[in-house]
Amino acid sequence: MKLISIAGESVPPGKGGSPSDTFDRSIATWEENGQQKTVTVTYVRYFGKVLAERGIYDQEAEGVPVHHLVAALFEEKYAEIKENRHYINDTEQFVGLFDDFSLSKWKERYPGVMVIPQT
Repeated sequence: MKLISIAGESVPPGKGGSPSDTFDRSIATWEENGQQKTVTVTYVRYFGKVLAERGIYDQEAEGVPVHHLVAALFEEKYAEIKENRHYINDTEQFVGLFDDFSLSKWKERYPGVMVIPQT
């Protein structure tokens, strides 16, 4: 499979005081045999801070937002899962996506991937 684009966004707040403003969504689009597959992963925004606190990945220092990486990392780790929409609310599962993660190696693996800026 070829990764063709990545994007990320903050989930817009819902009605009725929903806590949805505390979530981010990561989106990755892949292509294989002429077919496209878009994977989305919604997760608790705080998990990005956990990565930095644990010294795993600091989006401020690296310059690439966590929400631009999560869906691609999820698809790499769980390629056998057929569903395209996922939700992570477990800190350790989220942190596990970044096991052995290196931004420089990731850029080598996916050169020229188009980053789609979103809010």
